[in-house]
Amino acid sequence: MIEAPIQIRKEDNQWINTGVFRQEAFRFKKYGYFCSDYWGTPGWLEYWEKHLEYCKKGFEYKGRKITGHHYMYLNFCQIQVVITNEDSRSSKKETTFPDFWDGDYDYYWALEIARNGICSTNSQVNSTEEERLDWNKWNDELADIRKELPDSYSKSENYLKVKKKRDTLSNVILDRLGLGVKPHLDFLNGGHHMIVGKSRRKGYSYKNGAVSANYYNTERKAQIIIGASEKKFLYPKGTMGMTSDYLNFINEHTGWRKSRDYVDKQDHKKASFRKKTNGIDIESGYQSEVFALTFKDNSDAARGKDGILVLLEEAGAFPNLKESYGAIKPALTAGMYITGQIVIFGTGGDMEAGTVDFADMFYNPVAYGIMPFMNVWDDNAEDSTCGFFHPVTINLEGFYDKQGNSDIKGALGYEMARRKLILESSSDSTAYQHHIQEFALKPSEAFLTVSTNDFPVIELRNQLNKIIREKLMLIKGTPVTLARGEKGKILATPDLVNKLNPIMHYKVKGLDLAGCPLIFEFPSNPPKGLFKIGYDPYRQDQSTGTSLAAIYVYKGVRKGDYTRNIIAATYVGRMQTTDSVNRIAEMLAELYNAEIMYENEVPDVKKYFERRKKLHLLAAQPDGVISKNIKNSKVARIYGCHMNEKLKDTGAKYIKQWLLEERDFDENGGVLTNLDYIYDIGLLEELILYNKKGNFDRVMALMQLMFQIEEEDLDKVYGDADENKELKAEMDSVLANLFKKN
Repeated sequence: MIEAPIQIRKEDNQWINTGVFRQEAFRFKKYGYFCSDYWGTPGWLEYWEKHLEYCKKGFEYKGRKITGHHYMYLNFCQIQVVITNEDSRSSKKETTFPDFWDGDYDYYWALEIARNGICSTNSQVNSTEEERLDWNKWNDELADIRKELPDSYSKSENYLKVKKKRDTLSNVILDRLGLGVKPHLDFLNGGHHMIVGKSRRKGYSYKNGAVSANYYNTERKAQIIIGASEKKFLYPKGTMGMTSDYLNFINEHTGWRKSRDYVDKQDHKKASFRKKTNGIDIESGYQSEVFALTFKDNSDAARGKDGILVLLEEAGAFPNLKESYGAIKPALTAGMYITGQIVIFGTGGDMEAGTVDFADMFYNPVAYGIMPFMNVWDDNAEDSTCGFFHPVTINLEGFYDKQGNSDIKGALGYEMARRKLILESSSDSTAYQHHIQEFALKPSEAFLTVSTNDFPVIELRNQLNKIIREKLMLIKGTPVTLARGEKGKILATPDLVNKLNPIMHYKVKGLDLAGCPLIFEFPSNPPKGLFKIGYDPYRQDQSTGTSLAAIYVYKGVRKGDYTRNIIAATYVGRMQTTDSVNRIAEMLAELYNAEIMYENEVPDVKKYFERRKKLHLLAAQPDGVISKNIKNSKVARIYGCHMNEKLKDTGAKYIKQWLLEERDFDENGGVLTNLDYIYDIGLLEELILYNKKGNFDRVMALMQLMFQIEEEDLDKVYGDADENKELKAEMDSVLANLFKKN
């Protein structure tokens, strides 16, 4: 036993004397038991009731508090711990109680804040009655303003004034906790699920097993569901296995023993016992239960189950993650409230078929009802949100002290040296890339490989973060309305009153899918061929579905122009009829004097341009690209491009080459590539998440552009001497006749 200290944490948030949170673990390690009073005595009952309350509501000492789940984990759960030698790098493992880690402190509080918020009566976060009243009052006022001004509430002076008050109070409460992560201030009211990305060896099966065991032990009739794509992720070594070990330890060593007379299987345990009533066996008892479910071939495995907690393990290897999540969520929802919490987690390096879903949900948490955190990990991403992330530098073995404080600087130096060694000693980049994913410093490294995606994901993620942070999409781009003026001239009228709503994200936000054209560079007397258009249409019978059309205008190279090889304009959206979208493609083609390469399996496009007598606006089939990549191709449709798996692979290869094409240097001498000039958020998001199975309209439109670029002479420059073939031919003819006369 240790003496209770006066101070637990310094002003700089460094922990000291964290042993106050682990007194019962120390007692058991010293004596082999928790309570010295005899079973069933008043002292024994008082002891176990007190600690059950700590496991439910958290434990506080001298103003510093940990959550109930964290208290259970530290004091009543045994794990395999690395035991190090001070005079060598050799170590061994032994079964004992876990250390206090600053990373665990952050995780358990994040879980609590996502579930119960910071100022509700159910929250374990310490806030005064006055603070709760003020915080809830200001939240109600903000909600009223949103109702009154649904389209412009965020610009309301009153809204900003009230929000500032609420956010100031939120920061005061969060500062008392001293977290190393930043929950988004607009989502501190609770009722949110959680998603967790992490590097390897952070012990989340142990941590989540403790949460599962704690609910099982403290909530009557609670259902805890632990799910994964396959059972190998659940037991005997996964979270279900850890939970079983904890429940056995509780039954053997605590006053909370619960019989499992009716169900005690590897994948299902229930706290109940047989009770004779009038000579009949009746199931009685606590009746909490924990299930292990597999979802690989059944997204509905947990549908209808009213779980207080649903853990979805190894999300990167969970191919139907979104479908499974969508099937579970309604059963845990009652109007604006959640009755249970879903927690998704996965490890970098284990990313397989489920990575696309995992990455999308991690980087777009709000769209899925998941608690958003400010992205303090990725480069230039401070103003964007994502899920909860546990980097390799937090609680890396050998780089945290006895109080659980992470030596982030030391861990970073060690990790970078480790990467350098692997890079220098490997014959290819595969081992290096796999190591980065497993021991990730930031989310973009954990999600480095997205299924079959071979695009430069880290660079794309960095560019996306920059665009979002600096709001470059609408700074560089201008929403416009296209219309015909006098003599059929196309007019692109900028939106000066903010009425147009371009669709900016891969995950569509809102119900209005019409979108609008967005112009990054207006044309100036463009010669034929300088601009090209890629068009991925949707079928007429999909006009009421979810598929979007994507149109991209690309600018090549012209002598004297400052810009080159850029996306000049875009349209993404879905209108009531396909003709409405075809009309936008037509007007953009005339505005930019460009031809349209399109997915020619959709017949509506050609029919539209035939009716309009404007087939000349459609690009010819890229026969050179097709014959180069598909042997004995029999496709002959004259216009557009027929997409199949082989051409998709080819298109992805061309896109990667184009993205990484070096073109300039920045002010520091760094190389700039074509991807550094992409300002389209949705396109960057799709490139990051791209795989052949998903629906990626923007990427498909970009492929159509790549086929045009590859088809023509890549060295061609549109400029003064060669911008009009007919004029050149006429001049040659005049000169030839003049020569003959002379």
